[in-house]
Amino acid sequence: MKGRLRELRDSRHLTQTEIGSKVGASQQNISKYEQDIRSMPVDMLIHMSEYFNVTTDYLLGISEVKRDYEKQVQVNKSMDEYYDLVEMYRDLEQRDQEIVWAMIEKMSRTGSRRQ
Repeated sequence: MKGRLRELRDSRHLTQTEIGSKVGASQQNISKYEQDIRSMPVDMLIHMSEYFNVTTDYLLGISEVKRDYEKQVQVNKSMDEYYDLVEMYRDLEQRDQEIVWAMIEKMSRTGSRRQ
């Protein structure tokens, strides 16, 4: 994996246990995948790539291309929808960004998000 799984997990501020519960794997297996101690089964590789919206080749460290064209179009549509929010966040001071991120994490963990 060449550190990709951990990088993706860290970018979302998730623990190994949290990502494991989201993809149906134990914390121990996530740790072994991240350390290249155990190879990820193909079905788990596909599930992880879908969860993180990246190609399997990127996740495996084979390619630097994170998303294929179709997935990049999805990202672009999402960014268009949330562009103003992202720009407002970027304009915040670092400390304020950390506070906003902590609030989002807390809401996400408690299931307070709207469906």
